[in-house]
Amino acid sequence: MVDRYKVGIIGAGPAGIACAIQLRRYGIDFLLFEKNEPGGLLKNAFLVENYLGFPEGINGRRFVELILHQIKNQKINIINEEVLSVSYKNNEFHIITNKDAHRVKILVVASGTKPKILEIPGAPDCQSRIFYEISPLRKTKNKKIAIIGSGDAAFDYALSLSKNNKVLIMNRTRSVKSLPVLIQKALQNRNICYKTNIEVTGVELNNDDLTLYCSKDRVITVDYLIVAIGRVPNLNFFEKSIKQKIKMLEKRRKLYIIGDAKNGIFRQTAIAVSDGIRTAMEIYLSNGF
Repeated sequence: MVDRYKVGIIGAGPAGIACAIQLRRYGIDFLLFEKNEPGGLLKNAFLVENYLGFPEGINGRRFVELILHQIKNQKINIINEEVLSVSYKNNEFHIITNKDAHRVKILVVASGTKPKILEIPGAPDCQSRIFYEISPLRKTKNKKIAIIGSGDAAFDYALSLSKNNKVLIMNRTRSVKSLPVLIQKALQNRNICYKTNIEVTGVELNNDDLTLYCSKDRVITVDYLIVAIGRVPNLNFFEKSIKQKIKMLEKRRKLYIIGDAKNGIFRQTAIAVSDGIRTAMEIYLSNGF
């Protein structure tokens, strides 16, 4: 069955949800797709301190709970399907998911980012112990966890996991890209060890241990490895018919790429929410609704 709606939104993170809430206020019908849990990467955040209205900051999972409560109050339905492909034909976007097919006049892409994959010997055989976000390890206790990275995510993940585990942050250089406040908190935490000039060159699963082979012939044994070496926009579902027309469709206000999928290093919840609301307003004002 092919549904036809005015607006389709791919991604139920802060940007997509904010857009949906604003569209609902305008009385514009929409489809909101999300293949995983709503909230995006926000659920991984140790503490969000720069979002107005939370003087003491707020834990990422608690923030997501509040967002879900707001979605419920607004009676916004999230379609729990994975978008496999998006094409553009006859002035419509054709969305194919793992369960159905849909058509919309206007498309909002709030699909966020995907992690850069660790490409070293042994990694494909150790996927049960290698993660790219911390949500699956939230309830882990008394484990040794290594994190590869030197940005905000690496230090934020370490702070979240250090409550019940021993955490090692591994930076292959001496250069640090994280916020000073996160670095300071990590260095003051007894359960977090930070090492520089150490690069993981291979991994191997030995019984219950994950062995990390590192530069200078160092060998480290842990229970889990988290990779936080960067992220790229998650736009793999676009078919050629879209990729060649992105600029044109954006100019015609038919396609909007927003939030982390668009903003490069400016990946902040407040920015994503602003993107979502602004986009809904532009849709309302520019398309004759």
